[in-house]
Amino acid sequence: MNRLAQQSMTHQLVKRTFARPAAFVPARAVQTQVMTKDEGYTYLNEHRARRPSSPWHIYQPQLTSVSSIANRATGVTLSAAIYALFFGHVAAPLVGAELDSATLLEAFAALPGWTQFLAKFAVAFPASYHTLNGFRHLGWDMGYFLQLKSSYMAGYVVLGATAVSTAAILAL
Repeated sequence: MNRLAQQSMTHQLVKRTFARPAAFVPARAVQTQVMTKDEGYTYLNEHRARRPSSPWHIYQPQLTSVSSIANRATGVTLSAAIYALFFGHVAAPLVGAELDSATLLEAFAALPGWTQFLAKFAVAFPASYHTLNGFRHLGWDMGYFLQLKSSYMAGYVVLGATAVSTAAILAL
């Protein structure tokens, strides 16, 4: 065999060995059994039934996971409220009702004080939290607050700023 052929064979062997790290790990015997399609599905479903169906059953709730869920919940809540208000404005004239800004303000002013407070809170808290947590997410997108300590610090800042901004809105 000439030198060029030997180099090519060596190159191919090295390439295969480094491309397959398993070549360094000794092989072990694995027992297998032949199953019918139905037996395979039965086996698969039995093992799937033993697995937890949600990470809530495995992991302890943490600030990052709870804030992520809260961010999604406040976003969905605010979106649903905006859509309801929009469709209410569109559909009200079709059924002979009045639903314009002046009517909404009059209805709000006629409510008892505690109901006004709850209505303002129901809008102020989700809007404040979702907005401020959105800034936190933008920080993550730009590469900030990615370490565990800074992520928790940013989460606590969002919670504190949400409390302050919600209180400020309620004081209006």
